[in-house]
Formats: sequence, C-alpha cells, structure tokens
Amino acid sequence: MKPGVKRGLLVAALLLGSFQLGRLSERAVLPCRLRPLAGLVAPLLGREIPSREVCDLILRIPHL
Repeated sequence: MKPGVKRGLLVAALLLGSFQLGRLSERAVLPCRLRPLAGLVAPLLGREIPSREVCDLILRIPHL
C-alpha cells in the first residue's frame, strides 16, 4: 500500500473511533445525570443505572 493510502485509512479509523467513543459517553451521561432518581428512572430506561463511582468518573469527562 502507498503511504498516502495508509495515512488516510489511519485518519479515517481515528475519526470514526473518536466519534463512536463520543456517542458511547453521551449515552452513559444521561443515566448518571438522573442518578438521584435511580429507583424511578431505571425501569423507564430499561437498563441498570451505573454505580455512583462510575457516574462520578463519567461526569468528569469534558463534553462539548
């Protein structure tokens, strides 16, 4: 493969990977913001609310 093609594929993989990580972190933020109402919200979301420690770490991640 040519170096330009390899570089292009690497850039594309990094862009797509960072986009996916951003989406996953945004999906994790909503349940953590609703943590004080965990007993009421968990059945509505259809999944378990992360622990308090995990939520603290997730909410420290800078978001745009």
